[in-house]
Amino acid sequence: MTYQVILHPGAIAFDVQEGETVLEGALNNQLPFPHRCQVGACAACLCRIIKGTVKYQLEPMLTEKEQQEGWIFACQALATSHLELTLEE
Repeated sequence: MTYQVILHPGAIAFDVQEGETVLEGALNNQLPFPHRCQVGACAACLCRIIKGTVKYQLEPMLTEKEQQEGWIFACQALATSHLELTLEE
C-alpha cells in the first residue's frame, strides 16, 4: 500500500510505501526533510500531524501532551493513512 504525504509549508507531496517511515519516504523522494540520527533521539525530524494517522514499532519518547498535539518523529512513524504534516509549530 502507498500513502500520500503532504508536507507544509509549501504543500510538498510525496509517497510513502507501507513499512517505510515518513522520513524514509521523504528521503527516497529526494526531499530535504530535517533529520540527523534517524532513531528518534535527536528530535530533528519532529513534525506535527494535521490530518491522518501513524503507528510505531516502538513508542517514541514524546510526552502525553505532545502526542495529543499531534507531534511525531518522522524517522520512526509508519503511515497508516494519507497524511498532512507540518514542520511549523
